[in-house]
Amino acid sequence: MTWKLKLMCALLAPVAMHAWAEDATPAAADASAPAAVVNPHVVDKLTQMGNYLRSLPRFEVDAAITHDTVLETGQKLQMQATTKLQVDGRTKMYAAVESDTQSRRFFYNGSKLTQYSPNLKYYTTVNAPGKISDAIHDLEDHYGIQIPLEDLFLFGTDKSQASALTSALYVGPSQINGKMCDHLAFRQEGMDWQLWVTRSEKPLPCKLVITTLTDDAHPEYSAVYTWNVKPVIKSSSFTFVPGKGDVSIPLTKASE
Repeated sequence: MTWKLKLMCALLAPVAMHAWAEDATPAAADASAPAAVVNPHVVDKLTQMGNYLRSLPRFEVDAAITHDTVLETGQKLQMQATTKLQVDGRTKMYAAVESDTQSRRFFYNGSKLTQYSPNLKYYTTVNAPGKISDAIHDLEDHYGIQIPLEDLFLFGTDKSQASALTSALYVGPSQINGKMCDHLAFRQEGMDWQLWVTRSEKPLPCKLVITTLTDDAHPEYSAVYTWNVKPVIKSSSFTFVPGKGDVSIPLTKASE
């Protein structure tokens, strides 16, 4: 599991629901607020979001992503990517990523998972029966391949690192893509991260920013999400069909 996924999974232990947003004092507006406080209402907001994401029978989400690459000289370069994720039930998934350095497609139909490079016209298919969460976890563990936006499947499923959280603050309301969101800020050893969540009974993540503190350049990862929770998706979207010139190649395990 990647550091980003461990970060997300660790913080969603269930707590009671609260109408916290209206009566919480924004951290940015209160200079006397303690520097390291774990606000249970903030953790609760994450829990609600994770529960809602797992309750969706199907969804489609696009993300505009930027991430910093640090050169040996210490200079930061900002890279860009766009991703799409379509999910139907617990066993069907399509994902795509277009970045400055690569183009990838992923197809999962409940029994087989295919990674395809449209530019190179290479594809590789492995047997992966079971749920989406199990398939993407195995793909990363055995082959070192990460599915775009895979953290969305793992919110709230691992409480083993909850003690790593040293700060959880409510920053205040914020508009993201025209939606009213609650801005949350967190800290744990080696990283700061921020999450904007829609202020709704059906909360969705609007934006995520992760700052790595272990690098002197403090590189950042940022994703802005656009959701469709009632998409029309063709069942054929989840099974890869090779086209003319596409070549099958074996997928080698990362340990080999």
